[in-house]
Amino acid sequence: MPTVTYLKRNPPMAVEQGVTSLFLRVNVGATGAVSAISGYGISGVVRNSAGDYTITFDRKYKKLLDCSLTVVQATAQGLGLSIKTDSVSSAGTLNIVTSVGATATDPSNGTVLRFQIAVGDTGMTGGVA
Repeated sequence: MPTVTYLKRNPPMAVEQGVTSLFLRVNVGATGAVSAISGYGISGVVRNSAGDYTITFDRKYKKLLDCSLTVVQATAQGLGLSIKTDSVSSAGTLNIVTSVGATATDPSNGTVLRFQIAVGDTGMTGGVA
């Protein structure tokens, strides 16, 4: 009969507490303008320039943990996302840039940007901060 060995798994080295997940849907109109937004924990989204947007939260958070984007494009563009400025703790904002390659690019008319943003209100416990 074969021998079965059970491995004991160590707990994670760090646990983040006080994590809030925010969801945001941005409908893009002509020339990259924000035509509508919906979501929890977000008070507004403005277009600063081509492909450059500022997301304003309904309050400040201690830190940004993650930001992911799903793009539902009206016209295929191959948009990427980068975080230009993380000011969630000082101003309650996140400045992002949509781009094709290295060029800031407005999403095409009719595109929907779906964000999932994780923010934290407390420090880490255990492990390395």
